Amino acid sequence: MKTPLRTRFALLLAILSLTLSSPGFAGGPLETIDITGLEPVPGLPGFIVARVIGIRWDERAIPVPYRVNSTLAPVPNALGPAFLSLADATVTFQESFERWNRIRTSFIEMNVVGTVANPGRIGFDQVNELSFRTASGFGAIASSPSTTFIIDVELLDGDDIDGDGDGDVSAAILRASDFDGDGDTEFPAGSYKAGTILDNDVQFNTKASNGFRFTVEEAQADTVTRSVDLMGVAMHEFGHSFGLSHVLNNQKSDRDGTGATMFPFIDTGDPASELALRTLDSDEMAWASYFYPEGTAKKGPAALQRGDVPFKHRYGVISGEARHGVLDQPLAGASLHAVVDDDDDDDRHRGQHDADDEGHQKVVASGFSGTTRLAASLATGGLFLVSPAFNIVDGRYSIPVPAGDYRVGIEPVDGQPVSAGSISFTAQIGAIFGQQAFNEEFYGSREGDVERRPGFGRRVHVRAGHTRGGIDIVTNRTVNINNFGTRDFVGFTGATPGQYYAVRVPAVQFSAANPPGGLVHGALFDTFVLDASVVPRFAEATFTTGELAPDGTATLDLDDPLASEWRFVGQDNDFAPWFFENPGELGRRIQRRIDRGKITDLFLVLRLPQTTPFPGVSAIPPLIGLDGRPGLTPPNDVPIFGLSYLSADGASFTRVTTFNFRFSLVLSEPPTP
Repeated sequence: MKTPLRTRFALLLAILSLTLSSPGFAGGPLETIDITGLEPVPGLPGFIVARVIGIRWDERAIPVPYRVNSTLAPVPNALGPAFLSLADATVTFQESFERWNRIRTSFIEMNVVGTVANPGRIGFDQVNELSFRTASGFGAIASSPSTTFIIDVELLDGDDIDGDGDGDVSAAILRASDFDGDGDTEFPAGSYKAGTILDNDVQFNTKASNGFRFTVEEAQADTVTRSVDLMGVAMHEFGHSFGLSHVLNNQKSDRDGTGATMFPFIDTGDPASELALRTLDSDEMAWASYFYPEGTAKKGPAALQRGDVPFKHRYGVISGEARHGVLDQPLAGASLHAVVDDDDDDDRHRGQHDADDEGHQKVVASGFSGTTRLAASLATGGLFLVSPAFNIVDGRYSIPVPAGDYRVGIEPVDGQPVSAGSISFTAQIGAIFGQQAFNEEFYGSREGDVERRPGFGRRVHVRAGHTRGGIDIVTNRTVNINNFGTRDFVGFTGATPGQYYAVRVPAVQFSAANPPGGLVHGALFDTFVLDASVVPRFAEATFTTGELAPDGTATLDLDDPLASEWRFVGQDNDFAPWFFENPGELGRRIQRRIDRGKITDLFLVLRLPQTTPFPGVSAIPPLIGLDGRPGLTPPNDVPIFGLSYLSADGASFTRVTTFNFRFSLVLSEPPTP
């Protein structure tokens, strides 16, 4: 149903203002709501259904014009005298746009067309503004807020969309433009869908109190944390400008520690990480092409021009549904990723593969699961949750990928490396209902909530121009032995080369947690790097047995471990899974030896590389997550269990009494034959 703009205008703006004040939301779309039809929420008087949808520019608004605010020239420098001219900043903005515009399979196009003399801050005024002015309370590096319709509307000639007394709609034009020459954009009369972007502004923080020094030359990138490369920041924000959300990919492969341009955090102390944002990742190129696919019209922006490649000639789509195995609910906001193999050697990628697999692996594209809705109050415009059954319609997902063979993995949006609040309404809905609690795994040949080998990734073949559907994933029901609480610190920055970190799992604890005939799926290691461009690479990971001495030290059997992996690659700011090769046989063997008194303690071990200097501008070793608050208040959320150990040489392990190392042993009941 189309709703005349003039009769619904007040309601549109009331709920829209609330939507824009939500946390910043490629892996998928930025989200808003759609209240078209004003459908009542069953059993909840005064509330209407607000479908969660993606935002996008209407094809009639492309190319999208932007104007640079000229009232701050030269560009302020938060750390000292100004040095960056507005002209050089403008050239950087246009080049940043061009790197998006040059995606051959996408018809998105954005350009700087001039300036605007705005002495105030950005806002909804039908001018797409690039500004170095921000509010006093603004603390981010930059942001890219958009104003969108939240109902399907019919724009009529002369409609004043932004309420400034000037008409913003003309029946005399077919494409959006500054038709009347007053500096703002007029839209053609006609029908527009909810989620259509009307205005987008990008603001960059240069305040002396908490702002940044923006640089434009590669040689200017440095380790000063309040200095940042303008092009990389601009390219990230311009991805939001046409509708892309954040992604979880902060580590492209086991050889490349840099993240995707749309990862929500920038390591401003790592020049290599800053400059890497200038290069678009395959993820954001796929989604820019999926949302704005070349070759899908005979005329207009989507029509093929010289050098364009039809989307359907290069890309296909992986689709399916994700379900939470423990809660038995469709899963909202989980991150699905498509991984491609590069079999140059026998190295490993992030521990996210089966032990039979060899070769480097790279995340090509990702997406988020779930179709969701909210309850919108007609009285206040507030958005509310009702129940999983109401708010989560399904767990469907799609991932656009170039034609090829992939494995599809799933991981929770659980705060490491990104929180649900930095992704979308859908991810937040899933998190609030407790759905972001599960272990990473891959889509397998016997997919279910109980699997024998969740690390085995069944290959999914995708043809260009086709959708490979039915790739349905159910998260595993597991038992995680977690002898730790929340992460309080990461360490240890002063560790020596070759140092060992170990966590003891007492045999009695293992037996109590182990289901009858249980499987030992693998281990989880909370890992971190100080420099975001560095891969968190360890010399080896080991699962073994050991014994305690009367003085509290431990001796581990490192010569004959239960499982081991050389050159183990962790995940930056996340739990890195290590999947064991034969979970069933391993579980039976361990339990038999425990029953016979042959095993008293199990140990999970990570060893640092022995070569120095450690990679990265900081030359700091890869770090592990620590739980513990020695000398701090509030007190720690769990006791210090005394199950964590350090060793310089692997001969004797000394108990750590100040922290719990965040290593998990993952068990599971056996699947039904």
